[in-house]
Amino acid sequence: MADLYLTLAELFSSLSLSAFGGGNTILPTMEQVAAGKYHWLTSEQFVDFFSLSKAAPGPTTLLVELIGMKAAGFSDGHHFLWMPAIVAALISVVAIFVPSSLLLIFVAHFWEKWRGAPWQIAAQKALMPITCGLVLASTWMVAETAINGWLTGVMAFIALLLILYTKFNPVAIMAVAGVISWLVIK
Repeated sequence: MADLYLTLAELFSSLSLSAFGGGNTILPTMEQVAAGKYHWLTSEQFVDFFSLSKAAPGPTTLLVELIGMKAAGFSDGHHFLWMPAIVAALISVVAIFVPSSLLLIFVAHFWEKWRGAPWQIAAQKALMPITCGLVLASTWMVAETAINGWLTGVMAFIALLLILYTKFNPVAIMAVAGVISWLVIK
């Protein structure tokens, strides 16, 4: 189990330091490693965990605690693994939040000190489109797994329009989509 804990710490701390633009920007890499490389879960389970973390209060990156628990073997029928799963979840959460938080504290000091410097303006202008591309990549990755037919495609398109052009709460949209899925797709 110690090797797993070290792997979780290494994975999520490295992702933490590359999450420019927020947790959504690291989703494709997180899915590739957690589902593809280590096989802790499937791509479908990853999207399910992502959806659950979006619906729950708090940051989206709480997804990592679900991945950590699953990696430690916690699933239906394996409840005897609750303590290793809790440790794995805690390691995952600390690893995703602490490195980037420490980096932010360090960089913020210098960032304010050199506000308006040409290199700082150039860095900001470069990071904006890169962050946009990373967010679009994560959207594409989730969509590839979540949209698996015409009905789910229509549901995704309607959700997109509602979020872009109305003030509906995204959680309410997710709840309605969940009910429709339960009634129609099963």
